[in-house]
Amino acid sequence: MANANANVVVNTLNPSINLAALNVPAAVVVPNTTVAVSTASVEVLKSLETARVSWETYELAASNKRLYSILQDSYQYYLVMKRDADEVVRKEKLDAMESFIAERGYTFTPSTHDMTRVIKCVFGVDRRRVSAYSIALREALRQDVAPADLMEFLEQNGGVEQIRLGGTKPLSVTKRAELGKASVGSASLGTIQFDSAVFKAEEDWVDKQVVLVATCLTNGQLEVKAVIRHDGAVNAALAAHYSLTQAKVRQAESAIKKSIANAEAEAKRKARADSAQAKELIKALKVPKKKLTKEEREALALQLQKDIEERQATIDRLFEYA
Repeated sequence: MANANANVVVNTLNPSINLAALNVPAAVVVPNTTVAVSTASVEVLKSLETARVSWETYELAASNKRLYSILQDSYQYYLVMKRDADEVVRKEKLDAMESFIAERGYTFTPSTHDMTRVIKCVFGVDRRRVSAYSIALREALRQDVAPADLMEFLEQNGGVEQIRLGGTKPLSVTKRAELGKASVGSASLGTIQFDSAVFKAEEDWVDKQVVLVATCLTNGQLEVKAVIRHDGAVNAALAAHYSLTQAKVRQAESAIKKSIANAEAEAKRKARADSAQAKELIKALKVPKKKLTKEEREALALQLQKDIEERQATIDRLFEYA
């Protein structure tokens, strides 16, 4: 026992017994911690994954389409209320909205955007949802998106939530100024020469851009009031030029889409009308011989062929125009 005790090393800070020093056989048994994988459970997860993919592909997509359609109508309501050429129409929309708000008992701060008011009328009191939808539609409004293009705008920018999170943050003034400068390029509207006693050239601004403050006269001329040689003013002007140019591009694209849509609608309407007429002619051709002479039947056949050719020519012309 004395020898055994002599081989025991005691650590007062971390007490332990050295079994090897005591010549005591020891075996460490490590339990098996691996959990048996259930094939059935794996299949459940795979099934859930398939259901999720199906939901995203069909149900969620259809739901988003319906949501975007409602947002599109809400956006259209706002634009009519604000921009319709007829003051009576604008006032009617505004009065209707205010009456609806009073009926529902909704309250707003004086600074609340009217787009938010419209959205709350449509989507109720869920503040987070109303805020997200209003932010998305106001971004569309800022970019001058036409109502017909709103659904495409939302889809291309990742949906309402992505826009709310800042997916379509406006370009900085500096970046827009760079793009504006590139769009201006070497374009020239003409050359203006001032009296050297009034305006003197500065070497530091040679070949650089400046801002002219001018008044438009009735004869089409510009009366220059001041020449501003300041980088910040130039950048702001170029940024504004870029924004206006982009707005015109969007308007042109919208006009083209509208023209194509109108052409397609007209072609379909014409096709339906001609189809109905053709059916009547075919029906007439099937009348028993005793009711029509041979000459009458031949005349109807020629008329049918002529109408079909005219219909095709109309469709071709419409789509060629678009």
